[in-house]
Amino acid sequence: MRSLLTIHLLVTSAAAVQMNNLALMMRLSDLRNQPGAIVLSDVWRTVAMGAILAVKDFNARDARYTPSLADSDYASCDVQFNPTMYDSGSVAKGSILAYRAARADNLEGDGSYSLHSILGCARSDASKPMAILGGIDGIPQMSYWSTSDAMEDKSIYTNFGRSIPPDSATTKAAAELMSKLGYTYVGVSYVDDAYGSSWKDGFVRACSEMTCKDADGQPIAGSSCPIQVITSGLIGGNQDSVKQSVNIFKAANVKVGIVVTFDDDWNWWIEEAVANGMIGDDYFWVVGDGVMTANVIENANNNDKRMANGIGRLSAIGGLEGNPNFDKFLTDWAAFDSDADLKTYAESVFFDYVADAGHAANLASGAAGGWHPEGTDMSVLGSTFFADNAPDDVATYAYDAVMALGLGSCKYAAAGGTFDGNFDGNALFQKITQLNFNSLTNNAFFLASGSRDPASANFVLENFSCPASESCTSRKMGKWTAANGFVDNDPDAPFIYASGLTTPPADVVKPEEMLNLLSDGLITTGQFLVFLNYGIAATFAALTFKYQKHRVVRSSQPMFLIMVLVGCCVSTSAILAFGENDGGDYSKADDVNCMLQPTLYSLGFTFSFAALFAKITRIAKIFGNKRLSKVTITWIDMMKPIVALLLLDVVLLALWSSDEKAALKWERVPKTVDSQGNVLESVGMCTAENPWLYGALILALHFSVLVYGNYMCYKSRNVGTTFAEGKYVFMAMVSNLQIMALGLPMLIMVYDNPTSNYFMRTGIVFMNDVGVMLLIFVPKFYLILFGSAAAIQGSTATSNNTSSGQTSDGGDNQEMQALMDEIERLKQELADKE
Repeated sequence: MRSLLTIHLLVTSAAAVQMNNLALMMRLSDLRNQPGAIVLSDVWRTVAMGAILAVKDFNARDARYTPSLADSDYASCDVQFNPTMYDSGSVAKGSILAYRAARADNLEGDGSYSLHSILGCARSDASKPMAILGGIDGIPQMSYWSTSDAMEDKSIYTNFGRSIPPDSATTKAAAELMSKLGYTYVGVSYVDDAYGSSWKDGFVRACSEMTCKDADGQPIAGSSCPIQVITSGLIGGNQDSVKQSVNIFKAANVKVGIVVTFDDDWNWWIEEAVANGMIGDDYFWVVGDGVMTANVIENANNNDKRMANGIGRLSAIGGLEGNPNFDKFLTDWAAFDSDADLKTYAESVFFDYVADAGHAANLASGAAGGWHPEGTDMSVLGSTFFADNAPDDVATYAYDAVMALGLGSCKYAAAGGTFDGNFDGNALFQKITQLNFNSLTNNAFFLASGSRDPASANFVLENFSCPASESCTSRKMGKWTAANGFVDNDPDAPFIYASGLTTPPADVVKPEEMLNLLSDGLITTGQFLVFLNYGIAATFAALTFKYQKHRVVRSSQPMFLIMVLVGCCVSTSAILAFGENDGGDYSKADDVNCMLQPTLYSLGFTFSFAALFAKITRIAKIFGNKRLSKVTITWIDMMKPIVALLLLDVVLLALWSSDEKAALKWERVPKTVDSQGNVLESVGMCTAENPWLYGALILALHFSVLVYGNYMCYKSRNVGTTFAEGKYVFMAMVSNLQIMALGLPMLIMVYDNPTSNYFMRTGIVFMNDVGVMLLIFVPKFYLILFGSAAAIQGSTATSNNTSSGQTSDGGDNQEMQALMDEIERLKQELADKE
């Protein structure tokens, strides 16, 4: 179908011209819709008018909106457009039908085709098959509304370009908007086609790459603060699918999200959101650029103003106030109703059919010329068309797409290219990608792929407001650039949310996290046990000091008794470290000194046990002396095992603390996480990547000396009961071994249960320390305070006469006699054994 207006009516020169046969692939119907609703509103005819106006201006070299047309290179250009309009039908099938019709209309007598360039299509799903076919046939295509990143693939879409930037730029802007608002849990409901799927993938990718921000809102280099995205696809034109998408959001507790659909799908989507109570103060929805601003307002005004109030619209906008070219275009628009020449020209290009001639609606209408809404004609503009219909933003992209094809054609012709049988569409496409011109959408320049460079585009956030007594309105809040992020138009007029406030709603109401903190009562009990042990140790220390010259104390060597008490106090202090935690605050991990726990317990164990070990070694040597020869055991001899064990412990603990992979550090670990990523239950614990390298060595060391100490006790099992100290040292040794052998497996079983773990560790340490102190000191002071002289004599005689190789300190006959009796008894025992 050729344009009814021939090219010679537009030029005054008699010189030969080159005609670029241009197919205007406009979105005037949607074949996904039900019969009776296929033809789209006049919003899309304003887009088509943007393209027609550009054709007329280019052919007349009217530079009113594109100053570059006044350049000498273009003024002398002999290329003219010969436009023909086709309806893409908004879907792949419609675009293929339109492409075939355009090729057929440009079939020459010699069997060749003379279609030189394509404007459109509007949707990525419609553009894809046309771009493939056009690439095969070598026809440049410039879309004004197809944004899928998939079409950057030049191996498939060879000659596809666009005056609108690809989705990857818009999705980055969307992710940064959500990050700026502090959101970490965002939904994206998308139409599952080339456009929606590409948008969703780009948004998810951009959200995963978000960096953290400092107190001033500036990105922190090298940091990572990804946004979790809940995705919900829907089938365009299918209301049940749209409802299901909304319900997915509801089930996932999504309160903040972006809806990437087209007008009708959005109308169903927000209607379902209203039905589910998913609008209002606690929700924030943003629509993508597939939904027209005018549609959002009209739908809300006609149905429920809550459908638009407080929502946003993020888009790569074409015309923007402040651009003198666009400002003039906007001012001129309403006056076009009185421009008879323009209307005549436009009506000669428009038509009265829809893309699919076999569609049920066409057949039902019985109209030979095709189907259109009752009382209207697609090829006739109303007398007040321009006054009644403000130009949609996409019209500016359509205008500049035509200009790109025209200016590129001039560059191609200037380089020797022709539009006859030697037409080279690939060469024309390359000239288009090299353009940089100023027009309705600011300076337009392109990537090597033919897509508009995002650096030359305008990304804008709109804010819809619907006062109760007024119609809904939309205002542009600010502009986004990759270099500067979002910059508000007016900082004193911030975004107003559905609540009427400037504070964005929470992205999700997080369930209360079970922190598994130790109760105050339990920690207080542990602290009481610590101070109880301190009190017991202080009491025994005071009694030891008071009775330091008493035979019983002196025979047990006060220095080693004090060492036992110090060791028990140090070991008991570990209970205080057990009670340290982060209080549920993840940021306070460094406030907990985890290595203090093994350090205190290990050093305390060394002091107390080593003293006991020295004592049992002394006893074994004395009573292992079958010949009853003189045995000298100095305090230096007894200190050797203590110092050796202490040095080993200190070295292992120092190495453990200095090893980053082994050193214990506090960490709060999630135990249960819901489908939204919210932590339902967590546990704070001291952990490390590999703590057992040193921990196992220390445990093995302690366990080994305990086993050896108990072996020494076994060797000395036949020591007479008169030597009372030995019996209680034996009991303390056995108690230590039993507690360790039984306590460790139980601790492993309750490792990730803070309450049980604390209770077990506190019990083990307390019982071990208090048991040692009571077994060592209670018998001694009971003997001192309540024992008879004979009992005291019997319990200390051997000790006094053998511990240092000296004779009895008393020197009296009674003491000597007791010693001789003890020797005779021991000789008899040895004889019986032999």
